[in-house]
Amino acid sequence: MKYGATLPMLHAPCPMLLSYLHLSIRTLLRYRSYALLNLLGLTMGLVCGILIFLLIRFQVRFDRYHSRIDRIYQVTTVLTADGAQYDPGTHQPVGNALRNDYAFLEQVATVEGKKNVLITAPAGKFNEEQTVCFSEPSYFRIFDYGWRSGTPETALSQPNTVVMTRRMAEKFFGTADPRGQRLRLNNDLDLQVTGVLENIPDYTDRRHEVFISYATLANHRGYVSGGYDNWQGFSSRSNCFVLLREGTSPATLEAAMPAFSRKYHKTATIGHPLVPFREMHFSERYGRGIHQGQLWALGLVGLFLVLTAVINFVNLATAQALRRAKEVGVRKVVGGTRLQLFWQFITETAVLTGCSAVTAVLLTELILPFLQRWSSHLRLPFPLFGTENPLADGLFWVFLGGIATVVTFLAGSYPGLVLAGFRPVQALKGRISGREVGGMPVRRSLVFAQFILTQLLIISTLVVIRQMHYFRTASVGFDTSAIRVLNIPDPVNAPIERLRNQLARIPGVEQVSFCGYPPASTFNSNSGHRFNNRPEEESWSANMKPVDAAYLTTFGLKLVAGKPFPAADSIRGFLVNETYVRRLGFRPADVIGKNLEAWGKQAPIYGVVKDWSNLSSKSEAQPVVLFSEAKSYYSCCLKLSPQHLSGSIAAVDRLWNETFPDYLLLPYFVDEQLAVFLITEEIILACTEVFAIIAIIIGCLGLYGLVGFMATQKTKEIGVRKVLGASVGQILLLFGREFALLIGAAFAIAAPLAGWLMSEWLKGYAHRVPVGPGLYLLAIGTTVVITALTVGYQSVRAARANPVRSLKSE
Repeated sequence: MKYGATLPMLHAPCPMLLSYLHLSIRTLLRYRSYALLNLLGLTMGLVCGILIFLLIRFQVRFDRYHSRIDRIYQVTTVLTADGAQYDPGTHQPVGNALRNDYAFLEQVATVEGKKNVLITAPAGKFNEEQTVCFSEPSYFRIFDYGWRSGTPETALSQPNTVVMTRRMAEKFFGTADPRGQRLRLNNDLDLQVTGVLENIPDYTDRRHEVFISYATLANHRGYVSGGYDNWQGFSSRSNCFVLLREGTSPATLEAAMPAFSRKYHKTATIGHPLVPFREMHFSERYGRGIHQGQLWALGLVGLFLVLTAVINFVNLATAQALRRAKEVGVRKVVGGTRLQLFWQFITETAVLTGCSAVTAVLLTELILPFLQRWSSHLRLPFPLFGTENPLADGLFWVFLGGIATVVTFLAGSYPGLVLAGFRPVQALKGRISGREVGGMPVRRSLVFAQFILTQLLIISTLVVIRQMHYFRTASVGFDTSAIRVLNIPDPVNAPIERLRNQLARIPGVEQVSFCGYPPASTFNSNSGHRFNNRPEEESWSANMKPVDAAYLTTFGLKLVAGKPFPAADSIRGFLVNETYVRRLGFRPADVIGKNLEAWGKQAPIYGVVKDWSNLSSKSEAQPVVLFSEAKSYYSCCLKLSPQHLSGSIAAVDRLWNETFPDYLLLPYFVDEQLAVFLITEEIILACTEVFAIIAIIIGCLGLYGLVGFMATQKTKEIGVRKVLGASVGQILLLFGREFALLIGAAFAIAAPLAGWLMSEWLKGYAHRVPVGPGLYLLAIGTTVVITALTVGYQSVRAARANPVRSLKSE
């Protein structure tokens, strides 16, 4: 009996909850337009919030799966002679020197990455753009890799051995066990497979999947003389990692590095900063991934968009409250309490939020594959989103449940309290005024906040658009139109002159130039140099570019002093750019005929070339040295006639395939390559445009709610004014004045804030557009037009309403 008596108490909340739910659904169906507007606003805000959460969640996980990450440091390089220039790479011998000099390092590993490597395997020929590297065995004692077969101690201990991930093994060999099988690198190096690794996660910057034993380099194409013991130059793809012994403070190694640099470089202008590996993905200095500041700014935008949706909900709900006054009055008369009415409205909000959350998840599922393909199409150095299904991530559901709960109470509490506070007699008589549903100050404040955010995003979008337009249209200092670049697989043995003559005879080929790489490239080789027999090398490095005599005319580079160097297969003379001369402290004419020593050769300077953007249009020109060195011509650049483009390309490709039948052709146009430099800006532009549009749409829904409330509140005033002879235009001025004040006040806050934020963003570029008054006028003009279009219909309808009916209703 006692047990039975407790059952109604246990189950009492359930009928109440079901009643709330039933009433909520019925109410929302009754006010369908209100429900749909809220559903649209909340869904858009939640979709943005979910996508930004997934992006941040993916990015902050980068490389965090390594168990010893707190003890892993990357050794980098800084040149301080003329401002600090940071590079993630190091000189080749740095790893060995650290290993020999410092016992407090548990492990040291050097990894030499290779680009565009031809792999010949049983399954065919493959060009591996960035998956191949030469690695010391100790690399696998620093980083965590799962081993399907083989062991990290022995797999790469011998020359000409290779291990690879399961994905690459299946690509090259199918499903058979590849151990003991062979593959060929660039048609001249045979490698034996000694192990297979588990696939690497998406969230890592270490994208190498084919690891060749580092000992292979000792006899590979005379690499010892080319760089194995070279303290003069370094490459961004030569990376050194150290694992500190447990209990060793990072300060111990940092304190030792200045002496290390002086010992091996004989100068204080070359240093090797140590960067915690967990920080590399977000490093602004080394440009690995999204900067952490950008990531948190993105999170803040997502939060603002969700809050905008909440503000929009509150606006619409409180405007709707006047229509529901009698309903609330009846419920209070029949015994409904304020608490019951409050929870009834919270339940309505929860139903709307739940529907929005489900819709947002479904839309995210549809949008995410598109974003993943877009990210892949941009060929980013890192993915924006992983390939894992977010629905399988428990933290995603925690986030979604948390944000749905917060949105429900943020959006529902204020309107719920307003409705619950109606006095039943006044509600039944229809005498609930605008003051009792919060009045205009609350709605003004909410819409004011929306205007600030919207104008902030509009101004930011306009700045990014102008900066991108500048990048796309500004001259980079050399000709980029219709120049096609072909890869030269084996420059040492390639028939350069025969190929040049054959290409020149093809109709539509206007210029032929062999070089290391085009004037602006993702690959750049910096090296030391000595001017005019000075006792020591210059304290700053220069960008070394092997080029032939046709390079200047092919790319339209201009001489400002001197003349081109003579045609030759090896170094007979040098050309330098204006920046190089300025670094020396001379005028262009002063360096002509002076000796320059670079790449182990000494020869005179023949001419000075006008500066161009040799890294990208975003950065200042760097010191450049041009010289002939046929064995380093990895590219053939063809200036093609636009009138014969397709025919020329087909003929060129046939000739290339006949000349290099064992290799893969990897052509590209120079202007396509330059677009790669603007990938980050393209992403920022796309994000700001999308978020600005969404904020505008959500803001428009909020304005719709505010105008509806204003029209209801001003019904009697409008009627009196019309009876006294006011025109429709004068009535519209009532609404216009209200919004003009809100827009002006919001602009006074948004403009300086956006100006400061975008000025900080623009500081990252050597060439940038000014943020002038015209941009601000365009932003506020856009806001005014959008506002007018949004509120126009309801304002005109209120202004044209029959005054007699509105006065009778009072």
